[in-house]
This record gives sequence, structure tokens and C-alpha cells, in this order.
Amino acid sequence: MVNAIETEKLVKRFGNFTAVDGLNLRIQKGELFGFLGPNGAGKTTTIRMLTTLMKPTSGNIKIAGYDINTQADFIRSKIGVVPQTFALFEELSPLENLQFIGELYSMSESLIAKKSEELLKIVSLYEKRNVVSGGFSGGMKQRLSVAASLLHDPEILFMDEPTTGLDPQSRISLRELTTRLNKTGMTVVYTTHDMEEADKLCDRIAIMDKGKVMVEGTSAELKSKFGSGYKILISYDGTLEQPVLTSIKKMVPTGKVSVYADKLEIHVQSIAGGLVFSISNLLSTKKVKVKELLVSEPTLEEVFINLTSKNLRD
Repeated sequence: MVNAIETEKLVKRFGNFTAVDGLNLRIQKGELFGFLGPNGAGKTTTIRMLTTLMKPTSGNIKIAGYDINTQADFIRSKIGVVPQTFALFEELSPLENLQFIGELYSMSESLIAKKSEELLKIVSLYEKRNVVSGGFSGGMKQRLSVAASLLHDPEILFMDEPTTGLDPQSRISLRELTTRLNKTGMTVVYTTHDMEEADKLCDRIAIMDKGKVMVEGTSAELKSKFGSGYKILISYDGTLEQPVLTSIKKMVPTGKVSVYADKLEIHVQSIAGGLVFSISNLLSTKKVKVKELLVSEPTLEEVFINLTSKNLRD
């Protein structure tokens, strides 16, 4: 696979503090790649280096095939950035904001007008194109930021916690827009504190802490390897006889089986091979009347907590 982003032994120090510590990263072209991590993990510093806003202390970065130390101007022409907070001019309308951005990229007036119309329709702001943006909602401002970031047709889009503080409808809208952009072939680098968001959106995820990538992989891979496993909760009438319990324990030799008054709780790392059906079939055969059978999957939040601990971060 062709890599859109590569880093080699990337380091950023602030005095005696190492914010990013020997980061080796490969993000494939066309991938929607997620960064997770607690406060102070090094995510923001990493993104600032990848977007040429901050120089590394040491190490190498290549973005879209260009070396960040010698070809930063080329890199800026290939990337778009959607910041967490609105960074455009609130006293200007969407069209005026995009006109200003287009002029910074030395685009012709006709191209700016054409692209502005296209993009404002894509982000559902065309009807508000001449309205001063200062009165927009948070979701509208973020959609305008996306339009501005796409004006020069970047290959790679960086989105830094773009849904923070947005209402549920705006979050859903922005996620759907992100997915549509990625499906056009655009590489998207997405930082978020929202585990559900990362789980739904991202092809692969890196969890950072203390300046290092601790784990990297698809959400399914991370949950399977580092999650707390599956929980099967069965409510039943009557008494669970010992032979039935013994048979269930044999089905899950590496699992944990707990019995309460009228509930059976089973913890396993995998439910492959029709495990839930086999347990249900056994209970039916043994005339155990099941009232309810629930299966809960491992979550990305469990993975995150297991790897980074529950301690609060400043």
C-alpha cells in the first residue's frame, strides 16, 4: 500500500519534557485513521508537526511523498486542516471567507467561485452563503471549516476533534460528511476523545500515551486483543442444577462463570464457533426456562482504559 504519511523516530521536546517520543507511523493513502489518547498524550503535538505548524526536535516526516524539512510548502498545498475551534472570520459570510482562503492559495476568481458553490452545497451551507458566519451554530461553523479546508483540493485532511461541543444532530452530520469525503479517496487523519465515534468512523486507530503509540490496528483487532472480552448474561426461572453448570464451564474452559440468585454471568474473550447458540441449546435441552439472554461486546473505551489507566489527566 502507498503511504500518505510516514514518520521515522519522530521526537518533540519542550525543554526537559518529551511530548512525542520516537514515533514511527504509517498511514495509508485513502485511509481514515484515528488518533486516541488522554490529555497530554502527544496527539496535538503530533498533528501540529504533521501539518507543518511545529518543527520536530528530531526524526523524519513525509507527507504525500514530500519531506517536511525541505518541502514544507509542497506539503501545505496537499493538506487541509479542520481545527477544533472556529478559525475563520466571524464578520465575514461563508462566500467571503472562502474568497479570502482562495486568494491565499492564489486561486483564480472563477475557480474560487466555482469551488465555493460546490463546497457550500456539499456542507449544506449554500442557502446561508451570504449570511455573516458569526451567528452560526457550532455545527454550521465546523461545516464551514470543512469547506475552507477543501477549497484547494487537498489529498489529506486533518480533523482535530471536530465534533467537540456539538449537538447530536451536528455530530452525526459531520461524521457522515467525513465518511463521504473519505470514500472519494481522500486520506483523513481524525483525532477524537469520543470512543464510539472512533469505533464507527476509523479504518485503523492508534492509541497514544506519554508520547508513544501504545497500540495500533482496526477497532475489532484492538477490542479482541486488549478489551475485557464478551459478557453473556442469562436470566432464568428456577434452579440451575450442578450438572448443567458443569457442562457450561466445560464449554468455556478459559472463561469465568458466575452464578447469582436467578442469573448466570459468563465472561469469555471470544464467542466464535456459535458459543452463545450452544449454551442456549444446552439450557433448552436441560429444560432451564430462560427469561432473557444478553450479550455485551468489548468496547473501545475498555481498551482505552485498560491501556492508559483511569487516572485523570490535566
